[in-house]
Amino acid sequence: MFKKVLAIATLAVVLSSCGTTTKVPVAATSFSPPANCNDTNVLSALPQDLTNAVYIPTEWQPADGTDLAAILGGGGIACTYGVQQAEIGATISWVKDSKGLFDSRIAGWKAAGFEEQTIPGVTADKIFVISDAAMNAREIHSWSANILVKGNWIQVSASYIYKSPDSASLVNAAITSLRS
Repeated sequence: MFKKVLAIATLAVVLSSCGTTTKVPVAATSFSPPANCNDTNVLSALPQDLTNAVYIPTEWQPADGTDLAAILGGGGIACTYGVQQAEIGATISWVKDSKGLFDSRIAGWKAAGFEEQTIPGVTADKIFVISDAAMNAREIHSWSANILVKGNWIQVSASYIYKSPDSASLVNAAITSLRS
């Protein structure tokens, strides 16, 4: 009987040690904007019928209070890609979301007709997209979205996109352009 109790006790000790794991600290991955406009995945995401699309260097001079001023003032970058002569393409801006920069802009976006939405095929924390009504009322011929993802605010505008579902390829290219 003693041998049975000893065997059961030994088995219990062995089995209880099987599930023990050592906890290893996991470093959080930090993402930041691309280093420069040539170091992105955006050109490959533009439609194939935009032949000869290129990065279009631009000397930005944003007005005070604009999203572009907030992005550049926050250490971000803004890049335009497309066919300049045809005035078709996309402008993408990236900035680290320091001190709640993204959230500080939401009220202005809502006032301008942006709505919080999802984009099929895109994973992000928050997405605000210009509504059809706002585009029509202001005669804007460019789709636009503000995306919070991986601790960064990405702004995407494209003259060839008319509906959010058509934007997934471009938005995902902007997201995968973040550096880790």
